[in-house]
Amino acid sequence: MKNYHVLIVSDGTGETGNRMLKAAMVQFGEDIFVTRHANIRDKDQIRELLQRISNENILVLHTFASKELRDYIEEATVEQGAESVDLLGPLMNKLGSLFHQAPVAKPGLLHRVDEDYFLRIDAIEYAIRHDDKRSVSDLDTADIVLLGVSRTSKTPLSIYLAQEGWKVASIAIVRGRKLPAQLFEIDQNKIVGLSIDPKRLAEVRRARLQRSDVEDKSYAEMDRIKEELEHAQSAYSDNPSWPVIDVTGKSLEEISQEVLGALLGEDRKL
Repeated sequence: MKNYHVLIVSDGTGETGNRMLKAAMVQFGEDIFVTRHANIRDKDQIRELLQRISNENILVLHTFASKELRDYIEEATVEQGAESVDLLGPLMNKLGSLFHQAPVAKPGLLHRVDEDYFLRIDAIEYAIRHDDKRSVSDLDTADIVLLGVSRTSKTPLSIYLAQEGWKVASIAIVRGRKLPAQLFEIDQNKIVGLSIDPKRLAEVRRARLQRSDVEDKSYAEMDRIKEELEHAQSAYSDNPSWPVIDVTGKSLEEISQEVLGALLGEDRKL
């Protein structure tokens, strides 16, 4: 069995390279050993790092803002007998051609601690405070309000969107319980309904029952699930201005894009 070692080398946190590696690795069944090397800002650090590795089954992924460092690590890995991939350089070159200007090439800009960072932290705290109707007194301050029955990904989606700076409130749709009056007092263009295939929801709920102390076994029964989804659909039908997103089999990334597209349009700015 081969031992594959991937080094993620970055002048910032290395999170960009880490996410891209994860996205690619889901297409392969191999096991790899990953080390992340952050805040690498000069040639000496690169040279010292590469001297510590063997060249067998090694892949170096790097995300440097500096062209000088990108070129240097490419040359150094060749000399070391290893393989490397420049994840950022080709994209920046294309963008430079598109914009007819050179990038600023300043490391760490993506993860700098600035006003945007604190806005994201505030958004995450907001999502936690407004999870499943914990607080609706200031619902009008939300950027997005998610509705759906239990286990339609409201909470993880709220946190995912919050990491992009969106203030998200989530409200569970429950049989026999009216939606809060405050929901109908806010801008209705902020509201999105979530739906899911009944069979998939049953699978998710059964998994939830197995790893929790929920005593209500009807929680995962198909009859109850169909009733809940019909109740939710009735609420959506009564409020046609609310877009409805089917979350069945979709990743959080896909769902979040559909939510933002429904609220802001597909041509929204990054």
